[in-house]
Amino acid sequence: MTAALPYPSQAAGQVEADVVVIGGGPTGLAAAHFLAGLGVRTLVLEQRRTPSGHPRATVINSRTMELLRHLGVDAEVRRAGVPLQNTARITWCTELAGTELAGLDIIASAGALMQRAAHSPVLPVICSQNRVEALLVDRLPKGARLIRGVRATELTPTSSGVRVIASGEHPTVVEARYAVLAEGLHGSLGETVGLQRTAATPLGRLLDIHFQADLSPWTAGRESALYWVLNDTVRGVLITVDPTRGEWLLEIPALTSEEEHTYFEQEVDHHKLIEAAIGETGEAIKGLRIHSVRNWVMGSTSLASWRSAEGRVLAAGDAAHTFPPTGGFGMNTGIQDAHNLAWKLAAVLGGGAPDALLDSYERERRPVAEFNARHSESNALQKRALLQSDADPAEFARTIEQHRPHFDFEGQTLGFTYAPGPGEPVVQDVVTYSPTAQAGHRAPHAWLEGAGERISTTDLARTGFALLTGAQGALWQQVAQESGTFLGLPLTAAVITTDGPRLRDVTGAFADSYALQGTEAVLVRPDGHVLARLPGVAPRQELRQAADRAVNSGPVPARAEGLS
Repeated sequence: MTAALPYPSQAAGQVEADVVVIGGGPTGLAAAHFLAGLGVRTLVLEQRRTPSGHPRATVINSRTMELLRHLGVDAEVRRAGVPLQNTARITWCTELAGTELAGLDIIASAGALMQRAAHSPVLPVICSQNRVEALLVDRLPKGARLIRGVRATELTPTSSGVRVIASGEHPTVVEARYAVLAEGLHGSLGETVGLQRTAATPLGRLLDIHFQADLSPWTAGRESALYWVLNDTVRGVLITVDPTRGEWLLEIPALTSEEEHTYFEQEVDHHKLIEAAIGETGEAIKGLRIHSVRNWVMGSTSLASWRSAEGRVLAAGDAAHTFPPTGGFGMNTGIQDAHNLAWKLAAVLGGGAPDALLDSYERERRPVAEFNARHSESNALQKRALLQSDADPAEFARTIEQHRPHFDFEGQTLGFTYAPGPGEPVVQDVVTYSPTAQAGHRAPHAWLEGAGERISTTDLARTGFALLTGAQGALWQQVAQESGTFLGLPLTAAVITTDGPRLRDVTGAFADSYALQGTEAVLVRPDGHVLARLPGVAPRQELRQAADRAVNSGPVPARAEGLS
């Protein structure tokens, strides 16, 4: 474990790294973990001395939990949060203690839970961003270092990489081959290297009140991730942060210019707003205490390019894109950006791949981020209209199912692809996930047994490329042993059968999802996505062609018209 240093150990100290990450939020810390796990020396610079206490993002979807599982922190994240299956309901009510208007079950039955569990080795969890940050800091691996309390003020390309000057009590100069910009929405370093930000028209301003209270008298028996409240005083949402510890977030959008004045331009009694949302006086709400309050503008932003002109700086997470929280894809998208980028940086830094491989990062991730932005914007507009409506309760309950894609999005979480067909979206179905092992898709999860243990297919390509094949594909083991690496990263082969000494497909899920024929193999990338399906006729040539496609798979997409 590598301790987080409060500041550089020497004044004006010089530090060298393969990659410098600017920003120690979830995206930056995840990038450090993924890079260090691939042998890349990584330094993270973070201005804050401690993680923010305000919850901000709260939902970690199943794909991100898979990545945290690869880092070995998923169990701790789950212990620090609330299993989503325990709060897999969305409730609409006049007040928390008032009349329930409607409910939407995300996981409606034990059968639905089993079906969802079949799609991933882990389930989603509610765990606030600040807790995730703290765990990622505590578990930084060897090869990654975090310096807190320093602010990166200059980012300059050099002949061999980048130079970063960080100010603080003990200034530091960092020399690195590449920089990952994870400074968030309000960072300014991107502009100094030509990364120009654009913004869509804001969708509104919101008030967040983070508070402590025992709400169990009104939540017991109808535990929910969200409680949407609609009354004359408050129209907003109570967000579950950690009900066992009595931690909540009340989020209220300003729906009119009058509310803009009420919430942001005059003194506001935040306790009264909480009381109005719950429907009880402060004396009746046990342990009520406000931790923090913030207001912020909801909208989408993006960069014209995610990579600087000279190629040494790449943006990720909120530094590359932001979108409304309606859907919970902000932090998740950022961590998944880092996962996609890390193996490509490792391949290039190790000499196994040309620099052009890094162009595939934006080519693949931008369409996913833009889809998430559009869907989040649509959700936000739909919820705004709902909060402003005066529909009668019966009509409200009858139409609530149309809001499911806002809250039930397994197809969007697991089903996005990096290789959509011409004119096809990166997500075919927001709600329903259909496993497929076609190129561009996340390699489907299936439990396998071997050597006295159970592993997931998602475990087979953690630190390199993996060839997954069936009983007739044993030739791929010899090919992998001879090659040793693919694009400079380790290459292994797994022969999966229904019996015998190798990995066993005991449930048939692998055969169903991968649909392998004869000597065919599926080549899985270190980020868990399928690079190619290889027929096994001329295996060495097929691997060379797959490597060429990985590097030369088309131009970086231009920013979509009308999108931020």
